[in-house]
Amino acid sequence: MGRDLGLLLVRVALVATFIPYGYAKWAGGMDRFVGLLIATGFPAPEALARAVAALELGGGVLLLLGLGTRLVAALLAAEMAVAILRVLWPRGYLGGFVLETVLLLCALALVVAGGGRWSLGSGPLSR
Repeated sequence: MGRDLGLLLVRVALVATFIPYGYAKWAGGMDRFVGLLIATGFPAPEALARAVAALELGGGVLLLLGLGTRLVAALLAAEMAVAILRVLWPRGYLGGFVLETVLLLCALALVVAGGGRWSLGSGPLSR
């Protein structure tokens, strides 16, 4: 029970972060995010911005439900790794990517351990 509660709490921590960020992009912050992607040299910034926003919002909902937990967590971990390496690295750890590091590690924990018994998903991509 303790392990499953811990995994649920990790899922909720990620959900509490990614859903608001994804929602903010869809609710008017997309242009600003596209501008950031252009400024940092990402290809196809409009499409990438929409994919990231969909991952954060939709992936957050899936994590909350415990559906496809390992897959969603792997995608979120990849997003955080790219954000750290391509955007935030020059700012340094304390001034730039502390939060992203925590999110990356929480997501990796779910990739390794799955979502636990308190998940709706029952396949290998969830638990």
